[in-house]
Amino acid sequence: MQLATLYNNINQQGMSAIRSHQEQLDSNLLNPDKDMRRGLTLTASLPAHVSRNIMFCLQKLAAIEPNQYFYPPADLHITIIDLIAASSDFSLSTFEEEKYKNVVGQIISQVGPIHWQLAGMITSSGALLVKGYYSAELSTLRETLRKELPLHDLLLKERYPTISGHVTVARYTSPIQQADRFLKTLEEFKSINFGQFTASSLDLVVHDWYNHNSQLISKLSLRS
Repeated sequence: MQLATLYNNINQQGMSAIRSHQEQLDSNLLNPDKDMRRGLTLTASLPAHVSRNIMFCLQKLAAIEPNQYFYPPADLHITIIDLIAASSDFSLSTFEEEKYKNVVGQIISQVGPIHWQLAGMITSSGALLVKGYYSAELSTLRETLRKELPLHDLLLKERYPTISGHVTVARYTSPIQQADRFLKTLEEFKSINFGQFTASSLDLVVHDWYNHNSQLISKLSLRS
């Protein structure tokens, strides 16, 4: 499925859910201290100029729906792949951590830098997303990791095999109170250009569901 089609389908379903008051609410954010879910993930961080552009739009949406959860700038990221999807029973020994770092690092070093364009903000049924478009290197990296990690006896436990390159920027924690105004403002952002950048390194992290409590294991360089 092409990215444009995927994002359009997500947005249509999300807008329909909001209009019919059937948003998917994230109750974990109401008691974050009790959320013990952790996982091992490969992420790409956003440059400052892209984060600033995203936050400008989020501030306008937060003024309409202040009770929702809006990601702070430092938590914004692109998930390259969930190596071990976050769960409450996550555990990783020092030996396993080192093995992931070495094997994933070796694979990444064979793939060139990934070029990104972030353009347009949409809604799913439970979150706000910034659409991400990427160069072929990302697909190559994901497929190589899916093929190679099991050959090294390393667990690959994705939440789902993603093809997208989006940034989750907000989650719904309570019903949308001003649906028409919220969706009208969001519509103004559907084609906005948040910026382009090139990722020359990726972060191997242990983090929570929202990348708020993130422990950097290693910054891994792509092929120069």
